[in-house]
Amino acid sequence: MSEIRVRFAPSPTGYLHVGGARTALFNYLYAKNTGGKFILRIEDTDLARSTDESINAILRSMKWLGLDWDEGPEKGGEFGPYFQTQRLDTYNKYAAQLLESGHAYYCFCSQQEKKDEPEAQGSKYPGTCRAVSLADAKKRIAAGEKAAIRFKMPAKEIKFKDIVRGDVSFDGSLFGDMVIIRQDGVPTYNYAVVIDDALMNITHVLRGDDHISNTPKQIAIYEAIGFKMPEFGHISMILGPDGSRLSKRHGATSVEEYNKNGILPEAFVNYLALLGWSPEGDREIFPLGEMIKEFSLSRVSKSAAIFDSTKLKWMNGMYIRSLSDESLLERVLPFMISEGLVNEEEAKTKKEWLLKIVKTIKNSFDLLTEAPSKAALFFGEDYEIKTDDPEVAKYIENKEITGKALGFIIEELNAMPEYGPAPVKAAIKKAQKTLGFSGHDVFMPLRVSLTGLSGGPGVYDMFDILGKERVTLRLNNFLKKYTV
Repeated sequence: MSEIRVRFAPSPTGYLHVGGARTALFNYLYAKNTGGKFILRIEDTDLARSTDESINAILRSMKWLGLDWDEGPEKGGEFGPYFQTQRLDTYNKYAAQLLESGHAYYCFCSQQEKKDEPEAQGSKYPGTCRAVSLADAKKRIAAGEKAAIRFKMPAKEIKFKDIVRGDVSFDGSLFGDMVIIRQDGVPTYNYAVVIDDALMNITHVLRGDDHISNTPKQIAIYEAIGFKMPEFGHISMILGPDGSRLSKRHGATSVEEYNKNGILPEAFVNYLALLGWSPEGDREIFPLGEMIKEFSLSRVSKSAAIFDSTKLKWMNGMYIRSLSDESLLERVLPFMISEGLVNEEEAKTKKEWLLKIVKTIKNSFDLLTEAPSKAALFFGEDYEIKTDDPEVAKYIENKEITGKALGFIIEELNAMPEYGPAPVKAAIKKAQKTLGFSGHDVFMPLRVSLTGLSGGPGVYDMFDILGKERVTLRLNNFLKKYTV
């Protein structure tokens, strides 16, 4: 079997969206599973809409997802993607071949006439310029007339076996003669994609099912030039929870938005893979390496996939909790810096302290963006007391128990020769025994006064992270505010 070669070929007219990212992922997984090559090609022939900003956004997103491509023009020791606008001579060469073989012809219809043609309303081009001979066309061009090049679409049944959908057929006579080179010399999508896929030896074209109606047009060009045909596989679209096509109203649609919203790339890739692919068994958490081993086109579904933001968030939380404390700190620091909890210098000098905070809050959030609000409790003294929580209110109202418990601990802290976990535990046990209180009646006033919450970080964690001075300050402030 020859080497498997697949490609992802986005148009740089916007950001990389969820559907495109899923297509890129399936191509990448198939290439890696088979030991093949994954190629990135930027289809930038829509000159009016293609932008450098979009190109950069696509490349950033691909790198964030970890989908590295295997070949392309080398710059600075790294492979860049292929760009169609750098291959215009190649497209012109094969267009000339199609003209000479009679499979294409020059079209002199003006841009305005093209807008008025039936095909602009969804019907096929009537073949106005089909009868113009190649010799006459060349004379008219030499005299200064502008012309596009149209491909003669064969009036026959065009069939192919789709990897995902099985046997598919189209009536070629229903298609008009499509423009393959515009009057400005720029190739159109359905033509350029064939030339590129053939010359790059693409063996499998895996793409969204919105391209399935383009396939017969492309097959006709393959046959006319005599290129070897790849296998085609059309992946079902991704829908929102309401069954409509995924859009802004369902939440974020671009990959970069998910990055900014605190989704881990590992979790996003894992979730994307399960939108249209079903591994064996009921396992849902798949690191990329294991996903590559399991991936098979035979298990790609022809049914539309439903994007569930709640499920993605759950999966992201699972990945967050699987990270080491060091790795998680690295991921949340940009968000903590952005929220003003620490600056870049403090992120370096207070690493051990920050690691303690991350370890303590690790199980309490599912998005990286939620980490700063969970960590804020450990910074400064201005934190909210949740008085609407019955458990919190109970220990605010019971001034005797709260006052005695906190007062005792403050005295023990002031008398403590050396502060640390062991002396703190001893002081809390001593408070229970001396005051005759249950563990609950000592721990809860401490928890409420140190965190403002009835749950959350452990009391011993708060003592450790805040330190003696700040613990004493918080206990005293609570006493003055709620028990005096």
